[in-house]
Amino acid sequence: MAEIDTTALPEKQSMPDWLNTNDNGDVKGIDTLKLSEAIIKDSPVLGVPFNGSIRYYKYNGISWENLTEKSARAYIEREALEKLKRYHAYNVKRMQDVSKTTLIQTISEHNPFEDQRTDIIAFKNGTYEIETGNITPNKQTHYLVNGHDIEIDKDGQAPNIEAWGGYLFGNSWQFIKELLGYAFIPEYKTFNTIAIIVDEMGGTGKSYFFDTIVFPLLGTKNIVAKDMDTIAGSNGKSARFGLIGLFEKLSNIHLDLPDTRIEVPDTLRSLSGGDRIDVEAKNADALSLKFYALLLFGANQAPNIAVNVALSQRIKIVPVTAPRARERPQEQAKRALLWDEKQAVKEVGAFAYSVLTAYQQAKQRGKFSTSDEIETATREWLERQDLVTTFLKDVTREDDNLYSGGVSMAQTWDLFRLWLQGNGINSKLQRKQFNSRMEQLGYKKVKTRSHQTAKPTEYPVWSWDGLDLDPYFNE
Repeated sequence: MAEIDTTALPEKQSMPDWLNTNDNGDVKGIDTLKLSEAIIKDSPVLGVPFNGSIRYYKYNGISWENLTEKSARAYIEREALEKLKRYHAYNVKRMQDVSKTTLIQTISEHNPFEDQRTDIIAFKNGTYEIETGNITPNKQTHYLVNGHDIEIDKDGQAPNIEAWGGYLFGNSWQFIKELLGYAFIPEYKTFNTIAIIVDEMGGTGKSYFFDTIVFPLLGTKNIVAKDMDTIAGSNGKSARFGLIGLFEKLSNIHLDLPDTRIEVPDTLRSLSGGDRIDVEAKNADALSLKFYALLLFGANQAPNIAVNVALSQRIKIVPVTAPRARERPQEQAKRALLWDEKQAVKEVGAFAYSVLTAYQQAKQRGKFSTSDEIETATREWLERQDLVTTFLKDVTREDDNLYSGGVSMAQTWDLFRLWLQGNGINSKLQRKQFNSRMEQLGYKKVKTRSHQTAKPTEYPVWSWDGLDLDPYFNE
């Protein structure tokens, strides 16, 4: 036998204005529009114009989170169901009518989410004001889309996280802290840094540190993990639809880059410059968007990138200095004495305040704290990215006593192409660009008979004065 609902209706004076009842308190119907307005007030949803369509957000008490139209409708139906059930007024038609009306009611004529504020950050326990350090109640009207489901702790300490991070990154730990603080800020103009964490040993635990500390710190909903090939559209991967995933995200963290070479890194440069980029979304027209996701990668060896001057100033190589821990019980035991992982997890709120303070100090200085290790690793990496410089290091003879009169430009170019082929490098560098780089490196073009070629020439030919090749290459 079905159980009878004997729950009494609320007193008449407490009835909501959207509910229509007779003198006996029996439900006669509902005012769909008024119930719709009540739902929007109690469970805020907002639809905003976006690329000729509507993009929906719901407020979760901390920030506004994006959801699809289908999810928005389901969310509203659930809220309508709860209110209708409370007053024994539920039926499917009423719920669906309220849902349709509410979905339309949420639509705004303008998009308040387009320009995110960079002076405040929403946490579980309130909105942190970066300049003053004050914490105030969260507000819908801040229209922040990157909330953090942790409580920022201004008075706490994070000794276990500090010990853990300091052990992994050594003198570069301060840079990592400043970078993580900057990741909270929804802009990419103050600093244009792209960080690549290089763990040559492998198994040092950097990924575990990020999973345990960094992801909860920034919030998994605020992070995506696109690899560099997808972002740059290199090596058979398309950036056509990949970039849209970075929209309204605080950071792109991909810690397992393959051994790759990025020949056309224009997108990396545009993203790290905070520029607008034309992208496509599936089943939608192309649109121009501004991204602020901080680019942070990790690899066992740094990727090869055809860098230009602008990009070379932005990329920082951060070496992991800790020894390998995987399958090494003694190293694991040593770490257990230096920090407590369970306590470290509890320190994330205090660590949030620490990294934001570190970022503020870096902003006031106008630069990050780059260690000698970062400077050295980055410089050496950049030298390897310059194919012309690397080629010359491989093929030139440095003994001044054996100088044989320069090398013809034609031969140098032919050797460069053979060198690329021999090293398995698929470069799009053109001959004009190659010659320009040679001149930048100090080589002068001269017409002379005195040059290295496989065969002597009868007439003077254009050569690189001062360039001398190893005998092996002079064949």
